[in-house]
Amino acid sequence: MIKKISKLQIARFISQLIFLFLLPGIFVLAFSQIGILYSNILKGNFDLITLFSSISIAVITLLTTIILGRFFCGWMCSFGFMNDVIYMLSSKIFKTKFKVDEKTDNLLKLLKYIILVLIGIFVWTLKNSNLNNYSPWNAFAQIPNLKTAIFQYSLGFIILGIIIVGAAFVERFFCRYLCPLGGIFTLTSKFRLFKINKPTKKCGKCRLCTNNCAMGIDLYKYPKVTSGECIDCLKCLDVCPRKNTQMNIVGENITPTLASSIAIATFAGMYAGSNFISSSLPNTTPPISTTTANPQVKYKDGTYTASGTGFSPNLQVSVTIKDNKISNIELLSNNETPKFFERASSVVPDEIIKAQSTNVDAVSGATRSSNGIIEAVQNALEKAK
Repeated sequence: MIKKISKLQIARFISQLIFLFLLPGIFVLAFSQIGILYSNILKGNFDLITLFSSISIAVITLLTTIILGRFFCGWMCSFGFMNDVIYMLSSKIFKTKFKVDEKTDNLLKLLKYIILVLIGIFVWTLKNSNLNNYSPWNAFAQIPNLKTAIFQYSLGFIILGIIIVGAAFVERFFCRYLCPLGGIFTLTSKFRLFKINKPTKKCGKCRLCTNNCAMGIDLYKYPKVTSGECIDCLKCLDVCPRKNTQMNIVGENITPTLASSIAIATFAGMYAGSNFISSSLPNTTPPISTTTANPQVKYKDGTYTASGTGFSPNLQVSVTIKDNKISNIELLSNNETPKFFERASSVVPDEIIKAQSTNVDAVSGATRSSNGIIEAVQNALEKAK
């Protein structure tokens, strides 16, 4: 007998697919921007207007999660979607489900908080950017550039491989146990407006809701789902034979279709609004990092082409030398995220020409694209010696 897939889960799949194509790396951007927010608060120079374009995605995802719950994780996150697809295919192939017992599951879920703390200390506080190359998220985002990226993100790809194997046996393996962004959302979503009610007095002994929960929440114990682990996949609503499980907002039951539509529309509307606001604000982002100065050397006149690595490999520039000075820098090609590359490219080349040195500051919020431009210019100057 073929198991029928609900219309709600089909809608969720379509939503995930759309976000995969339109905003594939938004989960990485959201987390990196939370790091920028944290760093500026730590330094005591937080200014929302100045930083808004650098933290807009983080603000949107945090606000929607605090108010509505983790619909971002269940309906919009591309990395979560990858976990869903792997588990679905694995279930079809192996015809079985691997279940982690409650005690072990709850213990393993603490790992994401440990990872979050370690990132907070070594990456956000101590500014150890080398650890970015170990990120499975960054490796995932580099799959289109696999031939070149696999050398830079080799450990990240190994960790990604482990996650893929884990996702084949445990549903939402990464989201449950390893996702630092999920760790933040677990805490911020506990007071959300949308909740799932399931009065236990009307429940039978089937535990279908618990057995089908993507995040392994022991739903059979509670009349209301308040756990921050809930990603609002709404599978528990689909499988309940008594229709006892309901989506609820401030005491009123609503249809899950309406709830998911509100969440997606809110996120999309805020995203569009933030882009409009960001384009209207002057680019006054403060610098947060620097590179090593070039020694004073003699350069041959001419135009030199070289490449560097920003968030992605193969960021190419051409540098023109005239009378032993850098007279022009042209950005030829790149694989960067457009929004962040534009912020870096509008500032860094002019600063290099003005300083006649690559000892310039990277643009906050576009640090890796900035450093990619700086590295490419340095490589071009090496050819000009």
